[in-house]
Amino acid sequence: MADLEANSPLDKGKTAFLFKKRNIRKRANRQRNCETQDEDTSEDETTVVKKEKKLINKNPFQQSTTSLKKIKKIQADDNDDNDDVNGISVSYKSNRTASITGPSDQGATAILETETEVDKDAQAIFEKAQKINAELDGKEDDKIYRGMNNYAQYFKKKDTAAGNASSGMVRQGPIRAPANLRATVRWDYQPDICKDYKETGFCGFGDSCKFLHDRSDYKSGWQLERNTGEDDGSGDEDDKKYEIDSDDDNLPFKCFICRNSFTDPVVTKCKHYFCEKCALDHYKKSTRCFICNVQTTGVFNPAKELIARTKMMENENRIKEEISTSESEDND
Repeated sequence: MADLEANSPLDKGKTAFLFKKRNIRKRANRQRNCETQDEDTSEDETTVVKKEKKLINKNPFQQSTTSLKKIKKIQADDNDDNDDVNGISVSYKSNRTASITGPSDQGATAILETETEVDKDAQAIFEKAQKINAELDGKEDDKIYRGMNNYAQYFKKKDTAAGNASSGMVRQGPIRAPANLRATVRWDYQPDICKDYKETGFCGFGDSCKFLHDRSDYKSGWQLERNTGEDDGSGDEDDKKYEIDSDDDNLPFKCFICRNSFTDPVVTKCKHYFCEKCALDHYKKSTRCFICNVQTTGVFNPAKELIARTKMMENENRIKEEISTSESEDND
């Protein structure tokens, strides 16, 4: 230590910094192999080095498009596979039988499966309870719980004339529905028409059939009620649609607003008549009808019937006046 301090050119008051050189084990530059013994043999031999495929953990949240190189590689692999598959063929052969697929009776004896299963309905539960009670009859209680429906029964039901003890005629509970019956319902809205002739055009009774042979198609009452309001889209039934009234009963003589004779009469959708000026003045205040308070939507049509009636009345009055004047002149 004393020698270092003596040989050092630096003064005692100054500090020296030393930098340590890094020891890089793996350099980036290529190095020659030290094995020179097998140089002659390595030149003659050729080896194939297969590049190992790098395992990639696919992340489902990371998506990307397939590169062109990968697409070409997949197509090349498919072509190779197709070349191998071209030699494989599939042949179909029948079983040489004339029987149809499915049930032999075409489902004519199929059971109805809309009800509760036969092994789970009330009758099956009662029969199971009867069997358990018959096995435990005369034995001591073994303290084993066998379900809510399998308690010990000291009163045994017997078969009667109405049926066996497990049927719904003797015991309480729902009756097992027959599986071979199918209930179909048809509402006959035309009981006076022969159904055979209407549907097929032929009736076995011929002219002696007591029903009407008619193949024309008419809408029934329920169909008319269903289609009511489809044309105008309102859906409201018009009570006055089927009423038959005279022409003069529905035509008023005076305007409901001004209480005077009509001048340029107009009619609304609700069949109310007003003067054109009165209707427009009222429409500025309210868009509803003055009489029935129904929405008019600003539609005022010319009252052609009322105009024709007023013209006819004017002609009648004019003819009466001419006749009266002619009679007065003759009298003079």
